[in-house]
Amino acid sequence: MTITKETINQVTFENEDARLLILDVVSHTSACLYYYDTDIEITVFMALKIRERAYKADEKEGFYSISLLNSKSIPFRKPRKRIVQLPAWRTEPHDMDTAKLCL
Repeated sequence: MTITKETINQVTFENEDARLLILDVVSHTSACLYYYDTDIEITVFMALKIRERAYKADEKEGFYSISLLNSKSIPFRKPRKRIVQLPAWRTEPHDMDTAKLCL
């Protein structure tokens, strides 16, 4: 199914923000969005990526199309959260007032 203003209510969205982002894409760009699997929920992250790519393609007078076949074939994923480790502090037993940063 092609996502249009008329068919947008048949698509599953994470929330209203995601729906409004996709509505903006189908209303204001030449992008073609295809939705095949009702198991896919379009998240805000996905909607933002789709919107960003659709507007970039329009700016370059290019064409953007995306097919959401199933949840395993989504062309972009949320990046993994990087775990930032802070450097450890080493204190010398005889002088607890001075701490040295271990690098």
